[in-house]
Amino acid sequence: MYELYKPLRNYLRGFNLWSGLATTYCYMQYLQFNKPLPEQLSTLKTRLGASKIDTGIFEFIVETLTRELILNGQQSGGKPFNTAPIAFKAFGMIHKLEDAKWSDVPPQSDDILLQLSRIAFRQVPWQTPITNRTIARYYMLYSHPLVAPMVEAEFGMSAVEFFQIVLLLVEETMQHPTPSFAFLEAAEQSIRVPVDALSDRLSRSASVLRELTLERQSYDVNWAYSFNPLREYPLVHAGNLRKTMCPAPPILVQRLTDGLYFDLIRSNSGFGNAIGGAFEDYVGQVARSIGEDHFEFTREASWGKPEKRSVDWIVSDKGGCLFVECKLARLDIASQTEISPEPAFKTAIQRLATNVGQLYATLTDGLSGQYPHWQPDNRPIHPVVVTFHNWFVFGPFFYKNLDQFITDEFKKRGLDSTLLIKHPFTICAIDEFEGLLTACREHGIDKVLSEKNAPDRRQGLMQGFLAERYAGSLTRAKRTFEDGTDPVIWGASRLTRR
Repeated sequence: MYELYKPLRNYLRGFNLWSGLATTYCYMQYLQFNKPLPEQLSTLKTRLGASKIDTGIFEFIVETLTRELILNGQQSGGKPFNTAPIAFKAFGMIHKLEDAKWSDVPPQSDDILLQLSRIAFRQVPWQTPITNRTIARYYMLYSHPLVAPMVEAEFGMSAVEFFQIVLLLVEETMQHPTPSFAFLEAAEQSIRVPVDALSDRLSRSASVLRELTLERQSYDVNWAYSFNPLREYPLVHAGNLRKTMCPAPPILVQRLTDGLYFDLIRSNSGFGNAIGGAFEDYVGQVARSIGEDHFEFTREASWGKPEKRSVDWIVSDKGGCLFVECKLARLDIASQTEISPEPAFKTAIQRLATNVGQLYATLTDGLSGQYPHWQPDNRPIHPVVVTFHNWFVFGPFFYKNLDQFITDEFKKRGLDSTLLIKHPFTICAIDEFEGLLTACREHGIDKVLSEKNAPDRRQGLMQGFLAERYAGSLTRAKRTFEDGTDPVIWGASRLTRR
């Protein structure tokens, strides 16, 4: 399949890398933040405000172009990559290459269904731009008393200082693609070394990034989904560590929020349990913020020897109960992207099935009266697994495999399979859960969950279900913790001297 790739490679080899990265920066700012494009990068359609579909440019295509420029562009010399005709020719070649590589694959139904899932992982996250609310959610996790000391030990700064840097870098990269860390001029001297170390952690030379790209590049059906080293090192330089370029600012923010997980899981063996506890507390805060005057809340309890534990949260109203199990569960890049004889995605789904099995095991304890803090009272019970990261739980590939793994899990645990019929489960990400709670507050737990788990809606995305059946619930949920970055903005730190 390499022959299909060569035209794009040869085209990009004629251009200067740095002008190309400046161009991807402009298109990313235009797509994510509605920043106007420079005249030379504009087309009639972009000037008229046409949709992404009409213009033919999408963030995931721009990200792919960035990766390919790093791999093929000239680090010195070369033609400037700085006009719309040049860029749009590259966009078109990427589109064409993706289509050609997919059409070259022998048709297999499972591969086609998996393709739908991995398209979601690649494209849908770009539909929700980074906001203060997104950053606030991460801050609340990483400033938790169980986690904050680990942040400080790893980065040499407090969680407040770390997330102040995130906000300050967002501000700088909104203005230009070369962050100068100008905020250090007014900072205390003691914070400079940790900030320099953070910058070094986030940056690599263009030459190193090229080598890393070559190591991970695939020239088959997985080409468009090959790992982009910018995801780990979003700052690029030509050799001077203090003069970096950020060709895709949203990826920098993702690295400083979502990427924290990988920094800390590698450095501290206790981080997994700590962040799990922080997420459980966050889910409780969300539920109380949305439904303090409407729901009853029952927190996890333990009993017996050997110790047994209840579900993390029980959220109840007059008509029903949510049995909520909180899982920070996340997918690795292979799970999200690779098509292979035994897709890694199946292994990831199996992990999620284990979480569902755990939820039903503790539900069984609750229904049998073992909980010391809650007793069944004939209200309908709806089990929910809430994940921090979005697994895009939808479609026949996902549910075919999930249902099979859950069947195996129930047999292994000796659970009654009729529970799946009496109390069907739901899986959703935390942002969807916020919308779900908002809908439940206004319309009732049993009504909303019964509709979601109806046969014709079970395999659909929670986000789509809420938008269709309970319009506005997701929007209203966005007000939750809308001032969540205030503790960061106003927090005492060596950056602000407060």
